[in-house]
Amino acid sequence: MKLKQEIKNQIRSAVIARSEIAAKKDKINLSLLDEVLPKNDRLRVLGVDRTLERDTAVVLADLAPERNWAHPCRIYLHDAATGKLYDQIDASFPPIQIKRGSSPVEHFHTPVKLRDSVRSGRSIASGTAPPVNALANHPGQRYAILFSGDSDNRHLNDLEFLYRTLIDIYNFAPANIQAVNHDGTINYDGAPNPIGNWPGDNTAYRIVVNEPGTRAGFQNAITAIAAQIQPEDLLLIHTNNHGAGPGDGVADFCLCAQDAANDWAAYFVNDFISDLGGLPAFEVLMVMMEQCRSGGFINPIINNSPAIWTHVVTAVAAGDYSLGGANFDPFAEDWIAALAGQYPNGGALTQAVDTNNDGRLSSAEIYVYANAVHDVGDTPQSSEHPAGVDEFIFFGLPNHDLFLRDNLQDHGREPLIGGGICASPDIIVFNQELLDPDSILLSSAAQDSDILGENVEAGQDNFIYLRVQNRGSQVTAGTATIFWSQPSVLPTPASWNLIGQVPIPDVPPGEMIVAGPLKWNKADIPGKGHYCFVGLTDSGNDPAPDHTAIQTVNQFYAFIRESNNATWKNFNVEDVFKNSVTNMAFHIQGWPRKHMAADLMVNLTELPADFDVRLRILRRLSEGATKEHMALDEQTTMYQKLRVESGNEACLRGMALNPSDDTQATIEVTVPEGAVEGAYRISVSQVVDGKEMGRITRMLAVGEHPFMANRHSLEVHIPGCLWASKISAKHRTAYKTVERAIKHGYNGCYYCLKEYNTD
Repeated sequence: MKLKQEIKNQIRSAVIARSEIAAKKDKINLSLLDEVLPKNDRLRVLGVDRTLERDTAVVLADLAPERNWAHPCRIYLHDAATGKLYDQIDASFPPIQIKRGSSPVEHFHTPVKLRDSVRSGRSIASGTAPPVNALANHPGQRYAILFSGDSDNRHLNDLEFLYRTLIDIYNFAPANIQAVNHDGTINYDGAPNPIGNWPGDNTAYRIVVNEPGTRAGFQNAITAIAAQIQPEDLLLIHTNNHGAGPGDGVADFCLCAQDAANDWAAYFVNDFISDLGGLPAFEVLMVMMEQCRSGGFINPIINNSPAIWTHVVTAVAAGDYSLGGANFDPFAEDWIAALAGQYPNGGALTQAVDTNNDGRLSSAEIYVYANAVHDVGDTPQSSEHPAGVDEFIFFGLPNHDLFLRDNLQDHGREPLIGGGICASPDIIVFNQELLDPDSILLSSAAQDSDILGENVEAGQDNFIYLRVQNRGSQVTAGTATIFWSQPSVLPTPASWNLIGQVPIPDVPPGEMIVAGPLKWNKADIPGKGHYCFVGLTDSGNDPAPDHTAIQTVNQFYAFIRESNNATWKNFNVEDVFKNSVTNMAFHIQGWPRKHMAADLMVNLTELPADFDVRLRILRRLSEGATKEHMALDEQTTMYQKLRVESGNEACLRGMALNPSDDTQATIEVTVPEGAVEGAYRISVSQVVDGKEMGRITRMLAVGEHPFMANRHSLEVHIPGCLWASKISAKHRTAYKTVERAIKHGYNGCYYCLKEYNTD
């Protein structure tokens, strides 16, 4: 039933005359529901469910009309017969009848207009052109969930803008984008039928809506992506529409979801986090939230993210309400425009986004732009874990990007996310040149192996092969420069020795090829031993970092962690017998012209408890350090020998290093008679200020090897020989070939290898 005209006039005049309205009438919008709500009808608002005690006329006073909901408002209830006010409700959402437009509404006092950025010309000011190298290329797949619950036009338009950006600029696969909107269609509250064109460029909407904007719809989107997402992938989640928090009629922070009963539905932060838990572990999660109170989601997402790297951006702090617009939400528009390189109508950005001019946009740079230009009223927030990773999250990468892996888990992301340094599987040494390197190094099994190749053989030429990948968007060629140094847990550039350069042929995007070999001439190999290799790649507009410019420890750390153009290999396989002793010698180095404290980490977590391990180290370094899982065994004037607990990660914490320090330490491992045959990794690393600066890794291959040599008598035997059984544990060493043992100065046993005996 319609309200009588005289009653409407009376109510309008009375509301405008109220003191709390009159005092701020230029900042308050007023709306009248132009029909009578009958007695016993329900007035439903998020957090409010009121049964009307009489036939009622309803007026909404929007106290912050430039904001998205939730925000403060007041609902006046008037007697529909007399026009007199009989109650009022302080709320954070309008009545459903007014919000949804399901009943006729008269907006009779509207001094506050939502900003219309498309018509105002704000976005067509002169500015910075879109970056030309923001082309899509990612080491894994990229996925997105675009969510808007009880949508208004601006929320659908934001989703459309982001959808087009991901597909047109960054080449997201449409099938990898889950759009979760309103009633499961291209629709919003009060939408015309037909809906018309997108106001950005006045073309038809392109977004494909997969699910309704409900919690169940979001859960279905999570389920769809969980079935596909892999450990190296990226997921972008954008939430839009409305939100609320404590004090808005809800107990906790929430998104506002669509409800089939035309009611507000709270999608609480803890439920959102629980639903995120349906995803397996993956690499990068980027979340951008536009809704009111969105800052209340930041810490829960950071603390419960299934990703290794997480960056969360919100339009407002937990206590604030976000701005809305006539066609786009201001913060969402600015953030997406920074990602797209232009505003919805094609207008230029007002300042640079790619501030370091590297041709790609990090999530940090995108946020910085949106924060710098945001409208007064929004309070943008940003948080990430681990600290600083937002500078290395990219939706696109340059055209050229050749790299060698740091470890088997590495696929070129900068900086290195997981796994250790100094264990590159892609610098591979052989003692003889390979006839068909591709067949040996590029099979699926070979690509997943980091134990290919051989230890360096002194006294002859050796051959170094490289497996190079391209994560750029164009076919790319380049060069690789290879250095060697003595095994060290801090291989400073001053200790590197140039071996030479390898030309890298054309590498298609996403492919791996074999480059080389680089011949390491026998005259340049200093002698029998182990070596650390350093590889630097250079290609196109992705040059190798300048190692000669490294002046500080922090610069060295950035060099080894933040560039995929530099990699280390400090990894060898040692063949050992049961009941034998093997030694791993390495250098501990200081930094030039700097005193510093360092931790020496000894990782024995793969060794069974019955392996006996001793660390021989300069007494000056170990005596003042805190010992964890290691204890003094014996000492001399110069050295200490420490017993290290197998099965643990042991540490010498707080070694005091002098600038000139370059000392040798040794790990001695005794393999017991009852050891189970297999491969056991041990590693030693140097940590400065909590940052790993270098690592040495050895794999002990325990088993029955073809030949057993005696370090004391310099004889080599077949293991079953009577004389082999008499070799003490500390003198046993294994060889795969008798020829190599002979080359290393051993003589064949007179009884079991008489043909190699020269006595």
